[in-house]
Amino acid sequence: TVPNVKKPYLEQLCQAILLAIEEPIQISGRSITSRVSIGISCQKVTELDEERLIKQADLALFMAKSAGKESYAFFSPELLDSSTRKQELTQALQQALVNGEFSVHYQPQIELVSGRVIGFEALLRWNSTLGAVPPSEFIPVAEECGAIHAIGEWVLREACEQLSVWRRESRPDVHVSVNVSAKQFLDPEFAEKVSRILSATDVPAECVEIEITESIMLDLDTAAGLVEELQDIGVKLAIDDFGTGYSSLNAVKNIQIDTLKIDKSLVDEVLGSDRSIAILATIIELGKNLGADVVVEGLETLEQVNLMKQYEII
Repeated sequence: TVPNVKKPYLEQLCQAILLAIEEPIQISGRSITSRVSIGISCQKVTELDEERLIKQADLALFMAKSAGKESYAFFSPELLDSSTRKQELTQALQQALVNGEFSVHYQPQIELVSGRVIGFEALLRWNSTLGAVPPSEFIPVAEECGAIHAIGEWVLREACEQLSVWRRESRPDVHVSVNVSAKQFLDPEFAEKVSRILSATDVPAECVEIEITESIMLDLDTAAGLVEELQDIGVKLAIDDFGTGYSSLNAVKNIQIDTLKIDKSLVDEVLGSDRSIAILATIIELGKNLGADVVVEGLETLEQVNLMKQYEII
């Protein structure tokens, strides 16, 4: 505890501690470097509650660790609200599948030149007891609490069962794309799970496309092995949100990718911006040179559609 101080002093103190910890320590002739994260809670003397003070500092410490090591964070009421919300989501996710709260919506993929629907992207939606919760909020929580594996497997099975129905309705040329989270993709048994679902639903592997994000490709050695397992099964592979993340070129340099999906944010910027159009055109040309299909996400205006038609993409 540090009595009778204000926030600027505590910030300076935290920075000094972080700098001091960076200095290597010599132990038995070896140089050891340690890392530290700091959580801070402040209370007035008249309101002092030691137990609450420690709990608040511990929560701030957790947030500091989440932000990356060698950092510090102050407790705030907003932090408590965020933590409470996360706990609520975690508890609700444990029962969401059993309660039938998830649904899959299908976004069409259209070949711009012909106007023909050639496939669908399976989009997970959760109408929970807490209300409609967007994937951007509940997917990270599901990954952290481990629920993502069961949820992801359910989505893949639902999408394959729907694809099987479409094929029986004389639509054999339609495929379905399914987003897969990093933790789900990096599961050593993921390829085996995909194979079992394809067999159970009687869906040809080449009609299913697994979508992953660029961040998964940061560990190329691990990713390459998992990609190879999926390719041996025969499913296709797409990189989602291409061109916005970590290492776009590195992600496709040594790994065969079937589809590059260009993020909507790039499309939103192209109208009226020659530089953005040039970047987008370069990415599209890259995809074609790699022998991959190119999908542009989120075309919402006639202007965007007409512009994309010039590049003969999906």
